[in-house]
Amino acid sequence: MKNHIRLFVIAGLSLVAAAALYAAQAEKAAKPAAAKRAVLRTASEMKWVNIPDTKGAQQSVAWGNAEKGPHGSFAKFAGGTEIPLHTHTAASRSVVITGTMVEGMEGQQPKELGPGSYFYIPGDLKHTTACKAGAECVIYTDWSGAFDLKPATP
Repeated sequence: MKNHIRLFVIAGLSLVAAAALYAAQAEKAAKPAAAKRAVLRTASEMKWVNIPDTKGAQQSVAWGNAEKGPHGSFAKFAGGTEIPLHTHTAASRSVVITGTMVEGMEGQQPKELGPGSYFYIPGDLKHTTACKAGAECVIYTDWSGAFDLKPATP
C-alpha cells in the first residue's frame, strides 16, 4: 500500500512539473523575441541638454533613461566649470575622455584626473566636481539609477 501511495505522489509531482514546463514554454512562445538592433551615432548626432542647477555642464544620454533609472551618458564641462559639494542618489562609474576633471570627496584633497582616468562615486557621497581651466572636459558615465544632483552642505 505504501508503494502505491509513493507512486501516486511521484506521478502527481511529475504532472505538476510537466504542466509548469508547458506553461513556461507557451508563455515564451507567445512573446515575440526582442529585435536585435545596433545603435550608431556620430558625435554630431548626440543630443546635448543642460544639466539642471549647473552652469557650463551638459549631458547626452547614450542608453537608458536618465530621468527614470540606470543609464549611460556623456557629460561635457566648459573649462573652469566648478560644481560645489553635492551628492547623487545613484552610484556612478566614469571615464575621462578629454580635459582634466578634478574630483574631491568631502574632507579630502581633490584629485586631477586626465584622459583615460576612471572614477567611481557611490550614491549619496558628498563630493565636488570641476573641469580644470584651459580645456573642455568630456566624460562617459554609467549610472546605477536615475540622474539627480543634490547640493550638499559641508
